[in-house]
Amino acid sequence: MPGAPLAAGPQVPAGQAAGPGYAQARPVHTGKVMPDGTTRYRTAGPLMLCWCWAAIAVFTVGDLLIQGHDRGIVAPLLVVALITGVIYAFAWRPRVTAGPDGITVVNPFRDYRIPWGAVRGVFLGDSVEVQCSRCAPKGDRTVYCWALFASRRSRARAGYQATARRTGRRSQIQGHSRLSDEAQKLASKTQSEIIAAELGRKATQAVADGHTEGFLAGRWAWQALAAILLPGLLLALVVLL
Repeated sequence: MPGAPLAAGPQVPAGQAAGPGYAQARPVHTGKVMPDGTTRYRTAGPLMLCWCWAAIAVFTVGDLLIQGHDRGIVAPLLVVALITGVIYAFAWRPRVTAGPDGITVVNPFRDYRIPWGAVRGVFLGDSVEVQCSRCAPKGDRTVYCWALFASRRSRARAGYQATARRTGRRSQIQGHSRLSDEAQKLASKTQSEIIAAELGRKATQAVADGHTEGFLAGRWAWQALAAILLPGLLLALVVLL
């Protein structure tokens, strides 16, 4: 089924290349190019949470093992394992990868493979959203990218900064008073807005290059479910017994 014309949605203006003053104003990392040529998108906050918890978990487990070897440490160890499973599923796993054949969206408990021909549009709501076609008789479905959460507060702050620049208070926001109009527009966007626009451009280009077939495919992430359910069930047994 041919892909429909792509749109970035009413909240995501068409992306522009960075202007000459933009690199000095607000560096934005839209994605990481992987060795296989794909581009991975995720935000830094969840990764920082993962590394912080890893340090806490290692310290906690080491302390428990040093202080005692009886049955009393089993429940605390399972609590650490349960929290680790939750952080793994909700913070470490989520990511979006764009490659030559389409988009892969990894959410906490579901993985989605979206060929470029199945992409109907890329939008921005509370997260980056990809509208996809499915096999008949199923209708289109929207996949929400957990890794690319777009908080309303960050979008409001970006809008405030853009307004401040237009009213002559740019130096108070960025410390630079001479930015091109193009750079100002790009600097006023959040990271999620920029990524949504970039994915929209990639999808449009892929369809123009002949990637017009394919349907959304999804599957359960059993390893993420097991990482939470297994220590949770064991903890319940230890507490009850």
